[in-house]
Amino acid sequence: MADIKEFAEHGGQALTFIVGGDYYAFVISEVTDIIEIPPVTLIPKTPDYVLGIMNHRGKAVPVMDLRLRLGLPEGEYDERSCIIVTEINSLPYGIKVDRVSDVIRVLPEQTAVSPAENGVVSGFVTQDDKRISMLNLDRLVRT
Repeated sequence: MADIKEFAEHGGQALTFIVGGDYYAFVISEVTDIIEIPPVTLIPKTPDYVLGIMNHRGKAVPVMDLRLRLGLPEGEYDERSCIIVTEINSLPYGIKVDRVSDVIRVLPEQTAVSPAENGVVSGFVTQDDKRISMLNLDRLVRT
C-alpha cells in the first residue's frame, strides 16, 4: 500500500479517474491493469457495492462498483467505463469506474494529507484547477 504521507512529501505519479463527476486517484504503483468491463459472476451475501468476481488472467478477482462503495447513487456506465485492476498485499481487486482520465505527475506542494486518518480518502491533490481525492486502497477494499 502506498503511504500518502510519503507521497505528499516526495510526490509521484497517480492514475486519475472520474466517478460521479468527481476526480479520484490511486498511486500508480497500486495499479496493475485497466480493462474493459468483463462478465462478472455474482456472489451471494456480499455488500451491495461488490458486483461479484471476474476472471482476470486466470485468477478470480473480486470487483466493486466505486460509485456504490463511496455512497453515490447508481449510475449509467458507457463504453468509456472500465475496471481498474489493483493489487494490495499481493491480492488483486477490480474497481469499476466511470472512466479513466490521466496519469499525472504530482509535486509535493500539490498534495495535502487528509485530516481524517482512517478514511477512504487519504489525501488531496490540486492540479489544473481540479481537486483530486487520493483513495486509500487498503481501506477501500477492506472496510
